[in-house]
Amino acid sequence: MPKPSKIEPVLIRPEAWLKNSSPPLGSQEGRHFGVDCVVIRYSTDTIGEGPSLHVHPYDEIFHILEGRAQFTVGEQQFEAVAGSLVIGPANVPHAYKNLGPGRLDSIDFHLSPEWIQYDLPRDGESLSAPTLS
Repeated sequence: MPKPSKIEPVLIRPEAWLKNSSPPLGSQEGRHFGVDCVVIRYSTDTIGEGPSLHVHPYDEIFHILEGRAQFTVGEQQFEAVAGSLVIGPANVPHAYKNLGPGRLDSIDFHLSPEWIQYDLPRDGESLSAPTLS
């Protein structure tokens, strides 16, 4: 039988992790609370904007709250709409961008106690040392 969790309930109010901006943006690492998950709120009103190609050493789950996104996960490209969940496996390069019209709003769950990200070069760029976000 598994041991009961010793994690206490925690309420993190929006002003503690979301920037006071429109569109909303923010991140919270679970390691501060003994949880193996990072939550990221990503929103953009700009069509074509989104995180560039990168990789994490852990799985990531994207929940599209509003809008449409063009995803690249490994060799696959597909569209995700509001309500969709996208699974990004560990060590597989991925990116997404706002297809419009209007806002793309998502919550991304990194299955790790801390945010570790290695950005990959864009066309014409050389590979440099990985950057951690």
